[in-house]
Amino acid sequence: MEIRNISQTAPQAEKSSILAKTYGLLTVGFLFMAIGTLIGLNFVPQMLSLGKWGFLLVSLGVTIGTMVLAMLNQKNTLGYVFFLAFTFSVGFFDAPSIAIIFSSPHLISIFQQAFILTAVITGSLTAYVFITKKDFSFMGGFLFTGLIIVVAMVVISLFWQNRMLDFMISGMGAVLFSLFILYDTSRLIHEKSTPVEIAIALFLDIVNLFWMLFNLLNMLKGEE
Repeated sequence: MEIRNISQTAPQAEKSSILAKTYGLLTVGFLFMAIGTLIGLNFVPQMLSLGKWGFLLVSLGVTIGTMVLAMLNQKNTLGYVFFLAFTFSVGFFDAPSIAIIFSSPHLISIFQQAFILTAVITGSLTAYVFITKKDFSFMGGFLFTGLIIVVAMVVISLFWQNRMLDFMISGMGAVLFSLFILYDTSRLIHEKSTPVEIAIALFLDIVNLFWMLFNLLNMLKGEE
């Protein structure tokens, strides 16, 4: 009887450890993102001097590069280091947008609303998964297809400025990344994964949800 109890407790203890490490890493990741933004605010003119496409290429190169390195090293200490470098770089390259937002009281208000909405949605969906213990792995194919569609629409919007298209991207994106929070939280509970892998997924889900909500609220209030 004792042997069986020990065999049942060991996986539970391992899963609890992964949960704690994942959310601990995610919390530190958001702290590094904030630090990255604060530092990036000192380099906004230099980033803007790169031009639209130069800034896009550099920011994508650095953020995607550090994310890939984190994934490749997810089972060792370097994975944690590259994850923090990834979150720092996301915050750093968000600095120009943050500078614009904090120059306008109206945009600050929308920023606060989007922040609160993101926190409420993330907290509610996370609690729902942990309370119900439902497995949302069946949504994987649907979400991947949705992501491809949204990414394609974003690429089109880079060349064709259209308010309706932007509204559709923000609306679909908000729903999509909300569902991704369900999906990735479910993966954390039901699948064998590393803290780095899920922390990256949830970080991207939450950050993208925030920006989609911000853009959606901004357009609903009649701002460009």
